[in-house]
Amino acid sequence: MTARKILAHEDRFETKGVTIAFTAPTPHDPKLVWACADHPDPDLFHPTDEAGLAAAQAFCADCPVRELCLELGLRRDEYGVWGGVLLENGKPQSAVPRRGRPPKVGSAA
Repeated sequence: MTARKILAHEDRFETKGVTIAFTAPTPHDPKLVWACADHPDPDLFHPTDEAGLAAAQAFCADCPVRELCLELGLRRDEYGVWGGVLLENGKPQSAVPRRGRPPKVGSAA
């Protein structure tokens, strides 16, 4: 393969996910007990309504690594519930986003 072809293919491997995996890796310490590690329903942490968000937050409430989980979610620009906080692109959200187009805001007359 020529140098030109190698350079053309190298940009395929420079993805945000790979970069984040190196800058904010999940610690593999046997002393850390992740409450969600063996949870049978991973969709719990991607709520679609306020009841689902409350259930995920209740599950995270007693987790011993809650602060570490939230820190990882913020650093990785994650989506879903991390450390009991709903994140969207690494930004804390106050409520579950509604589906569809947002309502139009009328002009002040």
